[in-house]
Amino acid sequence: MDGPETVRVKAVVAYDGAAFHGFAENPGVATVAGTLRRALERVLRQDVELAAAGRTDAGVHAWGQVVSFSAPAGRFDPVALQRSVNSQCGPTLVLRSVQEAEPGFHARFSARWRRYRYTVTTGAVANPFLARTAWHVSHPLDLASLRLAADPFVGEHDFSAFCRRPREGDEPVSLVRRVLDASWHEVGDSTLSFSIRGQSFCHNQVRSIVGTMVDVGAGRRHAGEMLGILRSGDRAQAGPVAPPHGLCLWEVGY
Repeated sequence: MDGPETVRVKAVVAYDGAAFHGFAENPGVATVAGTLRRALERVLRQDVELAAAGRTDAGVHAWGQVVSFSAPAGRFDPVALQRSVNSQCGPTLVLRSVQEAEPGFHARFSARWRRYRYTVTTGAVANPFLARTAWHVSHPLDLASLRLAADPFVGEHDFSAFCRRPREGDEPVSLVRRVLDASWHEVGDSTLSFSIRGQSFCHNQVRSIVGTMVDVGAGRRHAGEMLGILRSGDRAQAGPVAPPHGLCLWEVGY
């Protein structure tokens, strides 16, 4: 509980997901949350309880991940904190910004939307400089077909066909999500980027959508099939899950 002796802190975090076994702490392996928490505790000299806008999977990157935590008011220096954490954790994990937030700010529950980007490179020869951050597809993809395939996802839908089902014994959860926008863009020579923004996302949703749309871009499916797959609620109707290293949590809106 924040009080007069503490301040609420908001930090924007970027990291190379290849260096970590996901965001959430997991004993015995390097994770984003564990690495960042320990660095913050060394600077603040107190226990830190981190909250994050989203828990990225192993291999998934972030440019605009947001975390929140409490810090002692008398020792909170955002510039010094950022510099020290980046010295300890960089370059694979850095704080892009650190600032005092409103009392009660929570990185997850205060968020209004999240934007993810997925990068795909095409061509017979892979680009080694993008190998850690983009999915290389050796054949060309039709951009017009990809754009048509993205349209049905905008709006509120049951995304059961594109989400990992809860395991047996888990509490039933709704897989209804609202997507605010979804679009493909050409961002460079043989490089395409898919951007999707929504209030929240279920497990594997974005990667499953991308894997299915790449089938459309390659001519293995038609863009007109997307709405039927979405309405089916059947995961078996959708395509493969795209690799994690092409995905990046790009931005969170508050």
